[in-house]
Formats: sequence, structure tokens, C-alpha cells
Amino acid sequence: MDVNPLAFIALDPTDKTAPYQQVRQQILVAISKGKLKAGTKLPSVRALADQLGLAVNTAAKVYKELEGSGAVVTRGRHGTIVQATEDEGSIAVADVASELAAIATRWGISEKAAVAYVRAAFTSQLG
Repeated sequence: MDVNPLAFIALDPTDKTAPYQQVRQQILVAISKGKLKAGTKLPSVRALADQLGLAVNTAAKVYKELEGSGAVVTRGRHGTIVQATEDEGSIAVADVASELAAIATRWGISEKAAVAYVRAAFTSQLG
């Protein structure tokens, strides 16, 4: 029997953050901390949805966003695999961006306003 590498994921029903963002964030943190190693095969979209009580489309969105950020690669019938990355900084930034989105959502701050805060932070870093 295969061991589920995502057995640690848990949704917090009291959190205003969208469930797919909670799952995505937990996977990114696990990758950045080495809990999920490059080459680890993740459960199918359907298995992830069943495990967490999510709609299949919601679980698919998690994997699509992770793939878009370079954290995983989907290989059709071969499944979704944690991507080997030389740029751990990109994963760390994606993790923080996900956290920023969750906090902004929780406080009712629009995406436009949150992006403006990020731009201002970059401006202050540059001098």
C-alpha cells in the first residue's frame, strides 16, 4: 500500500482563506522545509479531493497553481511530481505570496491594494 505524502494536510473550516489556498500553502511549506522532496509523487486530483472533502475541480486548481509556480510538474498518467528546483527562493516567495493573499482576503484587502503594498515594499528596499 502506498503512503500518502500529503496525509499531513488539514483544512481549517474557521479560516476565511479559500480551501485551495490553504492546501496550496501547506504543500509549498512542506516543499520549502524539505518535508516533500523533489521526485515525490503526489496523490491524484481525485484522491486529494476525496482525502480533504473537496470538489475535484478545487483539487485540480491546487495542482494547477503549484505547477504554475514551478513547485510541481504534472506528467499526464504518471501523475503530479514535486519538482526539483535549484531556486528555493522562488518557492519561498510563492509561499509568502500565498500567505499575503490569505491575509489580504481575511482582512478584506483587494488584490490591487495588496499588490500596491508589495510594490511599495520593493521601492523601499531599493532605496
